[in-house]
Amino acid sequence: MTISAIAARVVNALESAADREAGGKTALVSVTIDMLTQTDAGAVEVRLTRKTKTLVFLNAEFVNERGSRIATAASVHKVLP
Repeated sequence: MTISAIAARVVNALESAADREAGGKTALVSVTIDMLTQTDAGAVEVRLTRKTKTLVFLNAEFVNERGSRIATAASVHKVLP
């Protein structure tokens, strides 16, 4: 799996989680992704950090099948009206 494919999966997971947490549509404001290594497969785990009326803050980890951390991310999403 390429680094860009890992990044795309992380961003997609963050956007889906933000929409779920907001109970509607959100817009990605900021994302920082740190790549630690590459892998052939893995899964994204997303956690809510903070939520306000207008913003959703999330953290994510991309881990391989052995549970090793491949990438980490932090994002901010604006809640749309």
